Amino acid sequence: MAPQKHDPEEHEWRQIVKKPYPRQKPVSRQINLERGKTLIAHFARVMESRGMHPKQLLLNIPECLTELVYRGTTHLRHKLGSLTWRPAVQFAKGMAQATFASLEVGTLLLVDQVTAEIHIHGDTLGAGPGELGNLVLYRCQSSAHDYKRKATDLPGVELVVLDDAFWLRLLLFMDMGFAESYMLGEFECDDLTSFFQMFILNRERLNNGTTWFSGLFSHISGLARVANTMDNARLNIVRHYDISNDMFAAFLSPDMMYSCPIWKHSTGCGTKQEESLEDAQMRKINYFIEAAKIKPTDHVLEIGTGWGTMAIEAVRKTGCRVTTITLSLEQKIFAEARIQEAGFSDRIAVHLMDYRLLPEREVPYDKIISCEMIEAVGEKFLATYFSRIDKLLKKDGGIAVFQCITMPEGRHKGYSKREDFINHYIFPGGYLPSITQLINHITNESKGTLIVENIKNIGPHYVKTLKLWREAFMDKFDCVIVPALKKMHPCMTAKDVKVFRRKWEYYFAYSEAGFLTKTLGDVIITVGREGALELMEGIPL
Repeated sequence: MAPQKHDPEEHEWRQIVKKPYPRQKPVSRQINLERGKTLIAHFARVMESRGMHPKQLLLNIPECLTELVYRGTTHLRHKLGSLTWRPAVQFAKGMAQATFASLEVGTLLLVDQVTAEIHIHGDTLGAGPGELGNLVLYRCQSSAHDYKRKATDLPGVELVVLDDAFWLRLLLFMDMGFAESYMLGEFECDDLTSFFQMFILNRERLNNGTTWFSGLFSHISGLARVANTMDNARLNIVRHYDISNDMFAAFLSPDMMYSCPIWKHSTGCGTKQEESLEDAQMRKINYFIEAAKIKPTDHVLEIGTGWGTMAIEAVRKTGCRVTTITLSLEQKIFAEARIQEAGFSDRIAVHLMDYRLLPEREVPYDKIISCEMIEAVGEKFLATYFSRIDKLLKKDGGIAVFQCITMPEGRHKGYSKREDFINHYIFPGGYLPSITQLINHITNESKGTLIVENIKNIGPHYVKTLKLWREAFMDKFDCVIVPALKKMHPCMTAKDVKVFRRKWEYYFAYSEAGFLTKTLGDVIITVGREGALELMEGIPL
């Protein structure tokens, strides 16, 4: 999404991009320069231009003070990060190299194209200083035709710096600076997922990706993180889901499920035909239907319509009635068209509505389902969300099933206080709770009348899913996604489009690494009222 024409801030935002310095005489070398030239020639993929930041992703919230702080810190970050004053660059570069020197797991080949320097950090597998070590092994393994990826593979990564602004952003803003530098084309990385994996594996040695400078700005931005009031919730959903149905259709499977599926576990025996992403998504939907014990007589509430697949399949398989709500007009229109095509318009009602505005019914809902919607609720409103669940679900035998991406207990406190790439650029206002948080809210807001029946962690199933989404996104970007973007936003320039592409590429890789290292989880929680005897079905008595 691009700034509109005649935007008074557009000129300022474009100034964050600086042309790279001409190649200068190397100050130091970590390996032979002739060998370095060969490597540089192989790794250099210089961007034709640098994009600009999509300023429209900043939250336009009614709280004037919070908006001022939020916008101010973001603007300052962009301005400071774009500086290429030579003494500052040298200082920042030295600090970054000292940090990378702490790497012990994996291998990082760092190529500075501006100064023709090459540095090797991390594990060299006993090959000696300046050798590529684990990088060569990793490449040989991953390029083998019959190689099966394993979570225990040690990463080997090539990172090519194309612009000195990269070092400043890294020093001042660390993870956020790294993300913005990638979106602006200030560096290239041949395997972002492996880089993030390597960072996570070395997280403690790298001080969890923070410096004094980045910690200060992150803390200020954290203070300015806004609550998901009903106005802000609508704005946040629009920023992500109202991009274009065509864009999402380009990388999702035909079912249009934008959540973690359940893959069939590999037995390791023989070479059976690999199942499709659509098959895996249908397995997850069937799990929901079975877990909620949905019957033909049930009236089901779905919070978070998506593109209508869950509701359609629930009705197709059980004959129930479904009321489903969304905050995205694009999704509502698309879902209603699919529902009508399936012939279920008399069984499914789609409403453009916030969950807080759902009226309490004289006859409450029999079942409630929600698939990866809780992440959009926000920390402040988790109690409100589960209070509404308690009021809307019938007291006698009601069952609810929720799917939610989660943050580990040990990292949750720190995560809650700072802003990261995802909740700034992808899901504004987004928040990942811990499992304990979810259980506590379910218990407290229902006054103990909702009892946890089952918790299933399917987080590892997201790794392959995100990889497939990223591959499809990149494959169809020029032929499908760009025309869709231009149709909705005719003012987008070629630079805007490149920033948009790199932002989503970064998002997929960033998320994939989180699930690959089990830094993130994704749980399906089934709860039932005390005495919900349907949950006894299928159990020998």
